[in-house]
Amino acid sequence: MWPLVALATMAEPVPPPPDAAAVTRCIVHYDGNHRQCGTLVEPAQEGVIRVRDASGDEHTIRAERIVAIEHLHDLPTPAEGVVQLIDGRQIRGLIRSDLCDTVTIVLHEVPLEINRDRVARVWLLDPVESRYQELKPMMPVDRAGPHLALCQWLVSEKAWDLAVMELEAHTAMHRSLEAARLLRIARAHQSMQPFGDAHGDGGESDATPGDATPPTATPVDDAAVNLVRVFEIDFNNPPAIRIDRDTRAAFLDAYRTSSLLPSTEEGRQELLDGDPLDVLRLMFAHRARAFYGQVNVLEEPASLRRFRQAVHDQWVLPRCGNTDCHGGRHGGRFQLMASRKPDDRIRTSNLLILDRLVLDGRPMVNWDAPMQSLLIQHALPADVATDPHPAVDGWTPALTATGSHTASGTVKWIESMMRSPRPDYPIEPPLQPAPIAPPSPRQPR
Repeated sequence: MWPLVALATMAEPVPPPPDAAAVTRCIVHYDGNHRQCGTLVEPAQEGVIRVRDASGDEHTIRAERIVAIEHLHDLPTPAEGVVQLIDGRQIRGLIRSDLCDTVTIVLHEVPLEINRDRVARVWLLDPVESRYQELKPMMPVDRAGPHLALCQWLVSEKAWDLAVMELEAHTAMHRSLEAARLLRIARAHQSMQPFGDAHGDGGESDATPGDATPPTATPVDDAAVNLVRVFEIDFNNPPAIRIDRDTRAAFLDAYRTSSLLPSTEEGRQELLDGDPLDVLRLMFAHRARAFYGQVNVLEEPASLRRFRQAVHDQWVLPRCGNTDCHGGRHGGRFQLMASRKPDDRIRTSNLLILDRLVLDGRPMVNWDAPMQSLLIQHALPADVATDPHPAVDGWTPALTATGSHTASGTVKWIESMMRSPRPDYPIEPPLQPAPIAPPSPRQPR
């Protein structure tokens, strides 16, 4: 998996319902708060809808009582799609089933079953090739910034053939170290396609944790550092940022039909020349993640500064990340990037590892219950921790007590990170931990 960004699709418009003639399973909402799920009975009768439920009973509902008809998708194989919850959040992943009572969507290779009462609607996404054909005219190769964003998006979608083609065109016209790096990655993945999944099966290793040897890895690059900073921007205490005019123009062109954007040329010029935070707010509102990598964050957001000062450099790296512990060959499934002189690339790499790592169903960082994080519990004395560190010869606790200054600083860091819900960084950590199994849906900005 590539180490920079896995940028998600451009914001999809709300889709129309599928053709009723092609879809027979549905939920009929009627009389305000009532609903009936089942299969439409054909032939239709004028003025009524007939629905056969799972037990075979037939229900007749007059048209004037119907509020809405929610068509369900028949999925012989999982398909990429979006589940919109009633609170407005949208979850993108592989939809496995669309049933009367539940919707099952696969996130991080883990199935998540959502009660139908929480679901507003479900729709499937067009194939990558179709979305690519729509985006390509808006991001031509002669516009370096937007076209690089298109290339990044193709890499994020693992559309390796298209990515190689566009990146070759980009590097032929523009001098870009980032495009050259992505082209090497895309060509490598393209060459591996006939041999199966480049990510592996995600299963457990046969080696015992004590004999594990950390794989050769390099920290994430500066672009990934910047992207994490974008996701962690707090508009109540924002760092300085810069968005160049070409990127602003490309974003406004890509979403020109949105009702959230100004309809006048005067309003457009204000966004082109004005405060970059106003543009970023609109990017977040549209989840225009193809453009996030073009936002240059000039200062460290407050939450990442707290991570650096109170957590990573204070105790995690010197105590847990040394070569005799999780920074060396005896670290087991929890491997950190070790460094005597950590920089932002090392810190971001280890943040990604901590964010993604789950051991036996328990997250290394519990964003909903910070004190229950394995990062804290495994660092406490065994007689204090509710989930103590496994018995290891020579291990000593890095934290002295739950109320210690260092433990409290770690809890404050977790609480300071962007939530509601936590962003799912579209960046792969340099060392692959176990797949995360979040207790609740996590969706990126």
